Amino acid sequence: MLVGSGAIVVMACFDSQGPPTGSSVCTATARYPNAIGCAHVSGRVTSTRGVVLDSIEGFVRLSDACVCSLSRIEGDDNGVYTTTVYRLARPGAFTDTATGTVVVLASAPKYPRHVTGSAYFDTMRVTLRFAPNGAVPPTAQVDLRIPLP
Repeated sequence: MLVGSGAIVVMACFDSQGPPTGSSVCTATARYPNAIGCAHVSGRVTSTRGVVLDSIEGFVRLSDACVCSLSRIEGDDNGVYTTTVYRLARPGAFTDTATGTVVVLASAPKYPRHVTGSAYFDTMRVTLRFAPNGAVPPTAQVDLRIPLP
């Protein structure tokens, strides 16, 4: 399990996709028909005191060298999120790892965005393990702890 804390401001456009289910097998999708594999990322977002945060959103950002999808993160009311990153077709051999950054923004009942004007956030570097289509990749567990004032 990884636990992070820090501050990096990153802006990007997102894919909208559903979360993986338990032991999802990698497969190309209508959105990514040229996907050749995938990686799963999941975790929980809390304050540094362990209070569950809500309004979780974010993304997994990888370098262009990865030739991967930019995967959107949306959490539930318990601060839990899960997403799939797709490895897309590229010249050369299939690479089974890539390093990226999980970026998550959140709020809490005491610190709602409509009052503070912005979300609180945290980021963490993560090494993703990709599996080819037809296989189940291991899930990268990334738990984030966001400091609140």
